[in-house]
Amino acid sequence: MELRAFLKQLVTRLNRHGSKTKAEKQVQDITASRKELLQVFDGFSDPVVVIDRKFIVRRVNRPTLNALDQDSFSSIIGRPCYEALHNLKEHCPGCTAENTFFSEEKTERTGFLGAKKNPSETVYHITCYPLFDEGREVTGIAEYYRDSTNLMKLTKELYESERARVMEGFASGLSHQIRQPLTIIRSSTQYILDKFQKEHRGDDFEETMETTLQNADLINEVLTDFSSFTRPNEYKMVKVSLPTLLERGLRLVRAKVNEMKIDVIKEWSPDSPKIIADEKIFLQAYLNLLINSIESVSSGGKIWIKCYVGENLKPPKAFVMIKDNGKGIPKELISKITQPFFTTKEGGMGLGLPIAESIIHSHGGELHFESEEGFGTKVVIELPLEV
Repeated sequence: MELRAFLKQLVTRLNRHGSKTKAEKQVQDITASRKELLQVFDGFSDPVVVIDRKFIVRRVNRPTLNALDQDSFSSIIGRPCYEALHNLKEHCPGCTAENTFFSEEKTERTGFLGAKKNPSETVYHITCYPLFDEGREVTGIAEYYRDSTNLMKLTKELYESERARVMEGFASGLSHQIRQPLTIIRSSTQYILDKFQKEHRGDDFEETMETTLQNADLINEVLTDFSSFTRPNEYKMVKVSLPTLLERGLRLVRAKVNEMKIDVIKEWSPDSPKIIADEKIFLQAYLNLLINSIESVSSGGKIWIKCYVGENLKPPKAFVMIKDNGKGIPKELISKITQPFFTTKEGGMGLGLPIAESIIHSHGGELHFESEEGFGTKVVIELPLEV
């Protein structure tokens, strides 16, 4: 029932049982209380949304409009919450509102408002509170969206810092223990190869020795990568053109790209942004990501590389997107792919992505992954612009 009709009915009933003046006063009190409640509702600095049991939006406050970049309440109210708030055609994955209706208790989750358009978009801690009628039936839910972007970033930084602290000592000791016997193995193998290859000219002998040397070098490279991951070298930061670095990386993998007949679509301008970076180290991170995409696509696949500036951000950021139409990553594994030694590749070491993420972080940036199994993967490098 509309509030105006309800108040009119209330006046009529009160007139039957008391003076008109008393009835009007009670109506005025109710109206004033409603006004105060609406002022409190709109006074929240964070978005608040009220939905009914059919998941239809019944009320939002002004911060919700601002978060969704909308000017009118009518563009949101009366529509399904998943459509009006998240631009989806069906219920949000991981939505806890249904649990709130069932359990009649508050539930919590993390999410976004609107379709997530860029990696820097606000992350919200969403709390769903049940709304009861006089008969203690849940008639709706109030969703409170608290900005937790900085908290999540700080938590991740603390985790990374602690992980690096623990891994640094482990990596140093492990590298030392392995490199000593490895050096002896390699030098002994080289001596045998030089000493006896004239007497033993068989292909098997030479191939065996060369294979031993190659594998010794491979182990040494893995140890070097692992040490770089846990204790990065001192960087030589200079002003560099991002497109120049991207082109240089492509040249280094061009033979593999041509061999697999991969179609690389580039999207950037020669005068695109400059960043402050260690060219050699940053190139290593970029190549790790690029090679990952190359290895995930089939022959004849596609890779998109885009460089752009988020000018609407404060401060502005530079973004590099690497997207492929490869096999993708299962949803349950996305959160694990930057963990050291975690890999889905046969024969892989699981250090490429953790090293890339560590390098990007050391440049003041962030690394973001989106993937759908069977459809491909998108990686976005977010970097501060040169000032």
